[in-house]
Amino acid sequence: MDFRILILSDKLLSGQLDFNLPNLLSCLAKNGSNVNSIICNRYDKELCKNEISNNKGNLIVFTENKFIDDVIIDNIQSLGGNKQMIDDLAVVFKKEDIVNIFIPIDIETLVLLDKILAGFKDSELKYCKFHLFGKSTEGVEEELQNLNISDLKYNVLGDNLLTDIYASYKGANNLIDDHQVKIASCFRDNLYSENDLGLSQIVFELLRLKNLKIAIKEDVTGGKVLARLSEENVRFSDVLKAGQVSNAIDTIDAEKIYNDAFDYLKDTISDVVLEISGRFDERGLSCLIAVGDKNSINVYKNRFNAKRKDCLDMATNCALFHLMKKLRQNDFAF
Repeated sequence: MDFRILILSDKLLSGQLDFNLPNLLSCLAKNGSNVNSIICNRYDKELCKNEISNNKGNLIVFTENKFIDDVIIDNIQSLGGNKQMIDDLAVVFKKEDIVNIFIPIDIETLVLLDKILAGFKDSELKYCKFHLFGKSTEGVEEELQNLNISDLKYNVLGDNLLTDIYASYKGANNLIDDHQVKIASCFRDNLYSENDLGLSQIVFELLRLKNLKIAIKEDVTGGKVLARLSEENVRFSDVLKAGQVSNAIDTIDAEKIYNDAFDYLKDTISDVVLEISGRFDERGLSCLIAVGDKNSINVYKNRFNAKRKDCLDMATNCALFHLMKKLRQNDFAF
């Protein structure tokens, strides 16, 4: 489904309320929906009335809870159709093929929206998702087009080397789905998940299942890997043997980081080691990532040309991906 978005909130524009627009777009994409346009303004009765009365497609209105009733009452004649309450918070009007959704902006908005959109999924379609590392959104879209799956519809979202595909199609209910196999095979070198598990959660689960202890040493990323793993896994201390963080800019000497990682692995009596080092310049970040165990340590050289914050996010994602790839190998000998 395609939606127009209308956000009316005094609190949002005055800075009293935080609303994560990228997460909203992700929520819609996951449910097979697209956004045609977004209007954001302070609460305004006339603006809202004009948007609803002139609306020819699907519309989602986010506004503060205290305004919801007034908005609906003022526009009830334009809305018409079937009315449905969702969790006594949101209101959905469906008139022929047009859907109007009203959601309070000052609650768990995306949880509620996800529940609503799930009810509009086409029962004849099959849905799938793929999470990739190291592919641009443009490159992913081009490869999906080249697969020539005639009934495939998809949304592709990218953020600092991580790219998500949310796809739907009409397909037979066979045990092995040809379309999903085609997509997975196309991106097999970059694919890290086909469910809702993120990179850091996958890394933790692999460490836990293999009963491995890890030592992490971060110079250039200043503890972002440790933070990501700790945030998503409250039991991360079960697998963390040692964690060391330095904000100093270290080196991009491959031999030095190799030897340092090997020594850190041995000194901490760990099973696995991850070390990140690098140096910023005016264009971005040159970065080295060492990942390994007592049998072998691999050093990966990376170059990120972007703003400092984006470079740090890319280096963190890159480190987690290389660590995940190592943990998925069956070559550990402990």
